Amino acid sequence: MINKPLQIILITTALFSYEINLGRSPKIQKEEVKPKVAIALIRDDSKELVLDKSTGLMWQDNLDAKTIRKNRKDAKQYCRSLVFAGYDDWYLPRVKELKSIVDEKRFDPAIRVGFKNVASDHYWTSSPNLSDTMNALNIDFKSGKTYNNTRIGKCYIRCVRGNYNLLI
Repeated sequence: MINKPLQIILITTALFSYEINLGRSPKIQKEEVKPKVAIALIRDDSKELVLDKSTGLMWQDNLDAKTIRKNRKDAKQYCRSLVFAGYDDWYLPRVKELKSIVDEKRFDPAIRVGFKNVASDHYWTSSPNLSDTMNALNIDFKSGKTYNNTRIGKCYIRCVRGNYNLLI
């Protein structure tokens, strides 16, 4: 018979947690474990944008983000030509970037807390479908799932700016 120590991990929502290892010996080992705290999004209501401190990305969150729908080519052009909140270096996010603002615990809309202007519908990404060049990837913010749509179909647009290399 193999004796394996029983490991119990207590997780709290406070600023710390403890990991307790129980073995066959009478002593109990206790060591502090650093918590995994999700960094909240920072919303600037005056500029209608959201900053994600964990990725360094800045997101457009004005009325356009829940009202404008375009085909993928026009969506990319819209973001490239966008001058908003004093910035002119916006782009259409890649699927990994747009997925970073999805909250899978929420539904309709499945977006992280901090965003105010969201349609519970499909948003374009700049990521192509590599196996089908007529289609491109988009995210449905009703469910948070990724889909494949024809490039000529219309989806909503949420532009982003910042250091996208942090998510690669």
